[in-house]
Amino acid sequence: MADEKIKRGPGRPTDKRKDTVLRLRIDAETHKKLNRCAEKRQVSMSEIVREAINEIVREAEAESYDAKVPGVKKTQDNR
Repeated sequence: MADEKIKRGPGRPTDKRKDTVLRLRIDAETHKKLNRCAEKRQVSMSEIVREAINEIVREAEAESYDAKVPGVKKTQDNR
């Protein structure tokens, strides 16, 4: 049995198919930070990047909403 190849499934189940690849260039220090964060949270570096993108989009959408709604004032917490 040790010599037999074990057939593996497609990986962890996910809510969204991740079929688009993004290549980017980052400096060594940014890579170290990303790697440390991923290890600490026990997720992939890709997951950290996805979470960061989602947070940036949420912030941008909130700012856009605030700019469109009359009477909404920006505060220290609502940059």
